Amino acid sequence: MKAVIVYQTTHGNNREIARHLGRALRAIGHEAECHNVHDILPEEAKGADLYIFSSPTHIGRPPRKIRSFLKSLARVQRDGDYALVATRMPDGKDDRPLRTTEMMKRALSKGQLRHRGSLEIGCMGLSGPLEEGWEKKLESFLASVLAGID
Repeated sequence: MKAVIVYQTTHGNNREIARHLGRALRAIGHEAECHNVHDILPEEAKGADLYIFSSPTHIGRPPRKIRSFLKSLARVQRDGDYALVATRMPDGKDDRPLRTTEMMKRALSKGQLRHRGSLEIGCMGLSGPLEEGWEKKLESFLASVLAGID
C-alpha cells in the first residue's frame, strides 16, 4: 500500500507526528511519503491508497493552506482512503468536538475519498511538547485506520 502523509506545522509538532506515522507505516511494510503542505501540489500527491493529513488548530480551525490543499486534492483524486490528525491546545473542555477535523473532512467531501477516522492530539504549549503518550495514541489510531481498509 502507498500512503501519502501531508502536514502543516507552525512549531514542528505536526511534522513530528507525520514522521512518526511514516516510520510506523514503513515498519510494517508499506510505502510512505511525508510532505509539508507548502512543498507539494495536490496533483503530485495523486495515486495513493491512503492519505493522512495532519494539521494544527489555529483559532479553532485548520490553517487556510491545508484547507485549500484538501479541496484541490478532492477534485483530482478519485479513489482512496484518508485519516485526519489535528493538534490542539488543551482547553479543559475535552468533550467539545474539535472543528479542525470537521472542517478538513468538509473540504474533502466534494471528492470520493473515504474517511477512516480522525484523531486529536494535545499540545502542552504553542511549541509543544505533545501530550504524554502521543506516540502510542497515534500508533493505536493508525492500527484502527489500517484495519478498516480492505
